Amino acid sequence: MTILRRLSAISVLFAPALVWAQAPVVAAPKVTRADLAAAYMRVDAVYTQRENAKTLPDSLRAQVNRTVDRAALSFFSGQFAAAVGTIDAAAVQLGGVPTPPVSAPVGPRVLNGAPASAARDEYLARLAVVDSTGALAQALLSTRERAKLLVDVPSPDRSAEFLNDPAKLSRDLAREVSVLERGRDPYIGLVGDFWRVYRGANNALVPMRIVAPPSANVRKPVGVLLVLHGAGGDENMFVDAYGSGLVTKLAAEQRLILVSPKTDVFGATPEHFDALMALLRKEFRIDSSRVYLIGHSMGAGAAARLAQARPAQIAAVAMLAGGSPITVPNAPPSLFIGAELDGIIPAARVEAAAKATPGATYELFRHEGHLLMVGNGVRRAVPWLVSYTR
Repeated sequence: MTILRRLSAISVLFAPALVWAQAPVVAAPKVTRADLAAAYMRVDAVYTQRENAKTLPDSLRAQVNRTVDRAALSFFSGQFAAAVGTIDAAAVQLGGVPTPPVSAPVGPRVLNGAPASAARDEYLARLAVVDSTGALAQALLSTRERAKLLVDVPSPDRSAEFLNDPAKLSRDLAREVSVLERGRDPYIGLVGDFWRVYRGANNALVPMRIVAPPSANVRKPVGVLLVLHGAGGDENMFVDAYGSGLVTKLAAEQRLILVSPKTDVFGATPEHFDALMALLRKEFRIDSSRVYLIGHSMGAGAAARLAQARPAQIAAVAMLAGGSPITVPNAPPSLFIGAELDGIIPAARVEAAAKATPGATYELFRHEGHLLMVGNGVRRAVPWLVSYTR
């Protein structure tokens, strides 16, 4: 028992005599989604480094996977501080990295000596006079929502705000707004990594991260790799984590545009997929025979439902640590991967879904759990997917 705790216990019995000895109560800093994101990206990066260097013995792999999955259970029960502490413990297990302090609130953001919101307000004012009802409606919506990310103090609960570089975002917005003012779509043939929003079915706004490789800006059609994150994640997870963003590298190597929408919005109806594909076909030359899906956990279930609803439009689908049977006629080839140590969605459930899916392939990852298996899942899934065309 620490001195402070002993004094606290004694003061319950002798409060009048020990009022002078009581230490002031200092509130612990609130642990936010930004803290959780930073912690997970730390352990994901170290795990990926050990994986790439082939210095991760099976015993340590199993130990770390169990630890990270305990953190996931803490997260799902709302115990954010416990989740961060457990994730950082896993990082220490991997490399002896000292546990960093809980992150402090991000200070005000400044652009050219003025609050970031000043640039935001200027862009929004210019966009307000651009026609929002015609062919530029989707582009205008996306640019407007991107401008709204230029806040003075980013929300620690919204990764689109705390992960973006405001200086780069402002430079990009200056170009996008200028192009829109000239009556053109700034996203046609645009390559690079961008957070975007599009209007799906029933006027729903679907946030997404889109990464178009340089090869997308040529005459030869490119394919699409759609990745769907799990519960508690968001549209930035696959791009910034899950194997240190390995999927972006693999997609570029296969000449695929990577699209990572917010699963809990996107997965509500297959019509969101229809709207997305219409948008991509407007902006790029899409090879419709090379449209692929990867989903993890909740995203695996969404991927299975989409393959069931739009089988003719999907070349192949991979489900990591999740999924459900795909039984529709003419269904795309399907890969199910379970994780041996997964206590959230047990491998037996994933295997059962695969067995109920005609022609499905099932694989089991030994010594891995629910979260950290995604990096190796992507490494296995992408070459498997691109071996098929529709």
